Amino acid sequence: MKIVYISNSIIPSRTANSIHVMKMCQAFADNGHEVVLLAPNRYKEYENGVDDVYEYYGVRKNFEIQKLSYTYTRVLRNFYYAYHVLKEIKIINPDIVYGRDLYGCFFSSYKYPTIFEAHAPMNNFVSKQLLNLMDKNHLYKHTVVISDALKNLILKSQNIKSDKIVVAHDGADEVVDFDIKAELQGNKESLKVGYVGHLYKGKGIEVIADIAKKTSEGVEFHIVGGLEKDINRWKSIIKNKNVYFYGFVPQNEVSSYINAMDVCLLPNQKEVLTHGADKGGMNISDFTSPLKMFEYMAHKKAIICSDLPVLREILNEDNSVLVKCDDILDWRKAIEVLQDDSLRLQIANRAYEDFIKIIAKNQKAQEALKETTEVNE
Repeated sequence: MKIVYISNSIIPSRTANSIHVMKMCQAFADNGHEVVLLAPNRYKEYENGVDDVYEYYGVRKNFEIQKLSYTYTRVLRNFYYAYHVLKEIKIINPDIVYGRDLYGCFFSSYKYPTIFEAHAPMNNFVSKQLLNLMDKNHLYKHTVVISDALKNLILKSQNIKSDKIVVAHDGADEVVDFDIKAELQGNKESLKVGYVGHLYKGKGIEVIADIAKKTSEGVEFHIVGGLEKDINRWKSIIKNKNVYFYGFVPQNEVSSYINAMDVCLLPNQKEVLTHGADKGGMNISDFTSPLKMFEYMAHKKAIICSDLPVLREILNEDNSVLVKCDDILDWRKAIEVLQDDSLRLQIANRAYEDFIKIIAKNQKAQEALKETTEVNE
């Protein structure tokens, strides 16, 4: 099957959405499909020094990437990009269109079987109307969402059919090389507590800062990721000698850092802002499906996680340690409990087993592609 994947992501960049898009295209190609990824030529925002975009994201070169014209004019950019997307789709003539770009998916749905993947509710009048109209089109097949919470939010605000929404939580690579480990700083005998991700508001670095102040001896914190300005800010706040910052690490190296950790933290708060929060980011706390949660599980790591409803869709008392998101004492106690090697291993193995089940469940999204093709043949 020939699949066109429409993305509005900046590729290459440090954003989680660009990682997700590249991983999805690889997964479709791994399942035997011919995949073409359409992405905007947002050259002003590209990550510097990337010679091989596939290597940068740690994916195989089994799909094609085409960059399309893009304008930075705010009023026009969505429709401008969608126009060029539709032109390219007509040339490629795919069996199905799949994407995270609402505008591109909307126009493609009038000529090609289309599936739109939503990672947030429609947050303005135009996007709400586009989804409502698209849902009534006979060539529009499914809306894929990343959590049950997001499905419920969309159903409350949109006039669309429940049976056309497919829940497929985010995931991670199923095959992990557990032997490749980064050389972490500090004492090799210490408990290595790690965090991977951005450091902007709500991601939990503020919690880690408080935890580290009074953690028992023999515990270290290893923080991977973040923008330079955020790293410098938190380095000036966190003076503890048991906290180590590694800065941004390319996606193809992240696995080695997770492998080297004993415990992984997911300290999401009740307000989690998206990338670009300083420009008015959206609060995604109620419906997020963090990539790093699945990466931790895939790497067989014991996870300490904020006890929030949307994260409980995946994590529970058997496959993680759940704590009140803003209760520092709870976090410290959880770390102390996981100094027990056998308990850590038990929780980590259960998390990995549940991850494998999630991967199998997410195959439904790809089965939907097959069913759509068969209907239209």
